[in-house]
Order: sequence, then structure tokens, then C-alpha cells
Amino acid sequence: MALVRWRNSGDLMPWSAFSDLQSEMNKLMEGFPCDWNALGRGWRPAMDLVETEDAYVLEADVPGVRSEDLHIETIDNAVTVRGKREYHLKETDRNVHRLENRYGEFQRTFEVPGGFDGDKVKAELRDGVLRVTLPKRESAKPKRIELSEN
Repeated sequence: MALVRWRNSGDLMPWSAFSDLQSEMNKLMEGFPCDWNALGRGWRPAMDLVETEDAYVLEADVPGVRSEDLHIETIDNAVTVRGKREYHLKETDRNVHRLENRYGEFQRTFEVPGGFDGDKVKAELRDGVLRVTLPKRESAKPKRIELSEN
């Protein structure tokens, strides 16, 4: 008697073949020691843009990126962060079992709601975290209006 693979009702859907194909491709790729994206394709550092009372603050996780490899530009209501992280493994190094860190160039642009004062922008890189402070324009800061009594 031959064994037949059990399939639940979800596997009978027309797209279940794609799920099987994806599973087989994942098994095939597990045999390679590196992540194909690790050598420069698709790296997008995580970035947060938060608003405080006086400014917008952009924080980016860029471990291993040197300050001379980071470029910050502002125009109108947008800030662009460009940079690159170099791949440091030498050709003579052997026994690499896995490469999951991503390398190469990246560029991210954020539009800042309400704008900011481009002349007062400050940036610092500390412990692999880039922090760009974008001070609000005076006209964009909230103002409290006092009520008068009649």
C-alpha cells in the first residue's frame, strides 16, 4: 500500500502549489551560507521620526556606519539620509557559516509635517544611532490663546 500525503482543505486551494514551491525554495536556500540581500541589496536601516514640543527628531539605527559615510540633506519640508556600510570580510577569511548583516548603500527621505527650520538642524552619531534634530518653525509651534472675560 502506498502512503499518500495528507492535505488539509486549505491545501486544495489553487494557490497552495505556490506555498509548496515557496517551502521548497526556502529549503534550497538554507544550504547557502549567506543572505543574498546581505551584500548591498535592500538594506534600509530602521528609522523613527517623532515629534516633541519644539522639534521633530529622526533617529536611525546605523551600526557600523562611519560618520564620514553619512550624508544628511534638507530641502523644503523633507530630510534625506544617505549612507553606506562597508563589507569588511576579506577574501582570505574562511569558514563563514552565515552572513545576516546587510551592507551597501541606502537612502531614506522623510517629509516632515509642518516643516522645520533648516538653518538650525543638528545631527549626531553616537553608539550606532544617528539622531537628527529638526527644530520647528516658530509659526508651527502651538500657541496658547488666553480667553478674555466680558
